[in-house]
Amino acid sequence: MIRTARYQSALRLSRRRIIASAALALALALMGVARADQPAEEFVGRVLEEANAALSAVSEGERSDAIERLVDAYADLDRTAVFALGQYARQLTAEQRQAYLPLFRRYATTIYQSILAEYQGEQLQVAGSVDRSARDIIVNSRIVNAAAGSPLANVTIHWRVYRAPSGEQAIIDAGADGVWLAIEQQSQFKSVIANNGGGARGIDALIADLRTKVGA
Repeated sequence: MIRTARYQSALRLSRRRIIASAALALALALMGVARADQPAEEFVGRVLEEANAALSAVSEGERSDAIERLVDAYADLDRTAVFALGQYARQLTAEQRQAYLPLFRRYATTIYQSILAEYQGEQLQVAGSVDRSARDIIVNSRIVNAAAGSPLANVTIHWRVYRAPSGEQAIIDAGADGVWLAIEQQSQFKSVIANNGGGARGIDALIADLRTKVGA
């Protein structure tokens, strides 16, 4: 049987997905041997208590405001913003940094608001952690009151915690079932920068794109 170019392309894509899935499974298995981190679990537990209260707010506006306060209090979005630039972070000028960081904060906050809104009425609870290093911890959470048969019943929500040398902790990323928000943002941002010439021009294009997204 003659295999068309489209068929061969689909086959290569399928193989890449299989390899990526296997790599993710191996990484998670290796991470699973690391010890749990009680301080990080307690930190995320406090955040989730406030998040559960925020998600029970009556109006959408109240929920959004409460989630924004949570993000301001517990997330280090400046660190996430630099990570999202990938290798282009080294090319960020002082002027661009001054424009980019507040735009990223607004953009990321709206995404957190949108994601957490999906769990309105649900109760999130810590369900273990993986201590990747002294500074980098993954804390998992699950929905404890999901209805039987609900697609949310088996979802694991991840929180990546950074611990500073001082011991202060902050959330720098979030995800679900192995898909991470900051990694997705980095892929998108790097694409925008590269497609607009890279360097200062590309970063300016990203800043303009973020302004459009947040209505600034």
